[in-house]
Amino acid sequence: MPTAFDTPEFRLDGPLKVTGRARYTADLRLPGLLRARFLLSPHPHARIVSIDTTAARRVPGVHAVLTGADIGERRFGRNVFDWPVLAYERVLFVGERVAGVAAETREAAEEAISLIEVEYEELPAAVDVDAALAADAPVLHPRLETYHAVTPRGPLPHPNLQGHSLVTKGEEDLEKIFAQAHRVFEDTYTAPRQHQGYLEPHGCVVWIEPDGSVRVRTTNKSPFALRQQMAIVTGEPLDKIVVDSRFIGGDFGGKGLSIDDYACYYLARATGRPVQSMMTFADEMLAGTPRHNTVCTLRTGVTREGKIIAHAWRAIYNGGAYQAPKPMPWPLDTWSALQAYAIPNCSQEQLVVYTNSAPSGHVRAPGAVQMALAGEGHIDHIAREMGIDPLEFRLINALRPGDSGPARERYRNPQAVAVLETLRDQTAWGKTPLPPSHGRGVALRNREVGQGKSSAVLRLLPDGHIDVLYGTPDQGSGSATVVRRVAAEVLSIAPERILVRYGDTSEAPIDPGAGASRVTHVIGRATQAGATTLKARLEELAAEVMGWPAGDVRIEADQFVVGQERRPFEEVAARIARGGPVEERGAYDSVHYVPHPDGPEDDYNFYAYMVEVAVDPDTGEVRILDAVAAIDVGQVINPVAHQGQLEGAFIYGLGNAIMEEMHEADGRLLTPNLNEYKLPTQMDVPPLRTLLVRTDVGPGPFGAKAAGEITNSGVAAAVANAVYDAVGVRIMTLPVTAERVFEALHHE
Repeated sequence: MPTAFDTPEFRLDGPLKVTGRARYTADLRLPGLLRARFLLSPHPHARIVSIDTTAARRVPGVHAVLTGADIGERRFGRNVFDWPVLAYERVLFVGERVAGVAAETREAAEEAISLIEVEYEELPAAVDVDAALAADAPVLHPRLETYHAVTPRGPLPHPNLQGHSLVTKGEEDLEKIFAQAHRVFEDTYTAPRQHQGYLEPHGCVVWIEPDGSVRVRTTNKSPFALRQQMAIVTGEPLDKIVVDSRFIGGDFGGKGLSIDDYACYYLARATGRPVQSMMTFADEMLAGTPRHNTVCTLRTGVTREGKIIAHAWRAIYNGGAYQAPKPMPWPLDTWSALQAYAIPNCSQEQLVVYTNSAPSGHVRAPGAVQMALAGEGHIDHIAREMGIDPLEFRLINALRPGDSGPARERYRNPQAVAVLETLRDQTAWGKTPLPPSHGRGVALRNREVGQGKSSAVLRLLPDGHIDVLYGTPDQGSGSATVVRRVAAEVLSIAPERILVRYGDTSEAPIDPGAGASRVTHVIGRATQAGATTLKARLEELAAEVMGWPAGDVRIEADQFVVGQERRPFEEVAARIARGGPVEERGAYDSVHYVPHPDGPEDDYNFYAYMVEVAVDPDTGEVRILDAVAAIDVGQVINPVAHQGQLEGAFIYGLGNAIMEEMHEADGRLLTPNLNEYKLPTQMDVPPLRTLLVRTDVGPGPFGAKAAGEITNSGVAAAVANAVYDAVGVRIMTLPVTAERVFEALHHE
């Protein structure tokens, strides 16, 4: 494996960010720039009887006021286009955009918003999944079949379902297997809505050039997908839309959807001027597509020896008023609460429900936090009731090579046993007794390495540098640094020779965008492919221009080498460049399933946590004292960034575990700002030790795997299990707060 990757990387975007020269969407200033603000619905479900914008239009500085009636029924989305640009005929959640204003100043826009008069007729609201699935529930989307969908919607058993999946494995008559079990365990877990917590809120600047082309500067992390969506919504030709998403101030799953870009297009079209929208954090909390609140019910049968023989799981997700934030048919069939275990007989059902609440979207490792709490809490419950050490119980049932997962997933080189054994051997688990009210908990999870199709264009410059053009936005993952280090390693030249250049959608080759823990894998492999081809071509051209024997030239250590002769790379490259441009495109399609007689295998990272806590039995206060993560990793390309991802994901998971919760009542948010909604800070972080379990098997360049989402989802489960170990109460919802522990301890 390349030793060059063992050295700390130089972060290419670092100087721009620490000096303030990185220009984010909010930094863009254009002549004649107008500010957009939106009137929001106060009702979870209502018919719009009338809208009077007369007074709003008279406010000095106001250039346009638009409603759904003005622009028509225009709907957007990532897969199903069901979310109206501006509310059309009805509103379906508190916070939905009813009217948009573009004005010279934000203050003028907000004054105009306050003067818009709307008459509503309130309608029965289904604010939770039980109400939405009831026989007499209002149908939120009676014309759903008429909406545009990238993937056609199949028949569903209820009109208020966004998605439904039922996957079975093994014996069809699962009850027969349950009847054979020594014991059967049942649990129900819940999880609340949680916000992504990115530093930069959603925003955009949209303007129309004199030639009619539409320019969009945006916080959206998937610019090529947004370009396609803009074309569908607006009717503009695809080649007339240019999207630029170079710098994004944090994502954590939430920046794959644009919310105001479409409305700003219509405001820009109406005014003939550029229009900027930047959401406030209050806007974000109301309609920032948070994590789905979820109810998970599990039933599992085990033998006397502790082997799981049957498992049934049902999860109901609150999808909110619109499916638009989700980029694919949802839920995914292969999401499993007991994902890291070999179980011969399974049934798992998932339902995503339309409700009169804010649309739910993706948050770091979508669905995984809810599933981890339920699955790993359930596993812990079974182990302790059976009198088996929780870590050993996991080893008994952990996936091994050749096993399939609960949803028939197949794994290439599963490392479940390796990470558990590392945790057992290199921590205090089972070795050191604990004081009273102290406890240790474990959790075992995995995460698929993300996929996508991307390209990079590599070009030799006359001065000996290599220009690499690519289109992956930087939401903090350091994609440019990955590109440079991979290109330099393949070409065998100094990293400083690689000039990495981000391009907007009019210049760069198509790219799936950042997210899904795929950046290193996808753009890394595209770069590797292009650099490999370019290197071969440069060696061939070097032979021609230098008169060297064809086939004998190679590039190594920043030099062209033939026999005993070595010449500096830039010297030979300059002579090659005189003959004209030398350019190669590296393309990569990451459908990386590996053929296997029993079905194609996929690549996953496995990891396990051990967390130690102290609980005050008088107050319920939980203090996390120590955490250790054993993590299955492939070749690490950027060691500093990789470690930062692992540690950052732990802190992210810590917030999910002990403090983050969006409280709602009757479809209305009770935690509308960051005073009520708490995010973790450095003061909340306990000691963390990461144990890297290395493998040579990975789909990324040189065997790289993923990093971004692989360690956050197991934190909450390990904390909840540690609390049970400390004081004997099992917290079955998130977050694990002092109030919930106190109630569980003192419940009569």
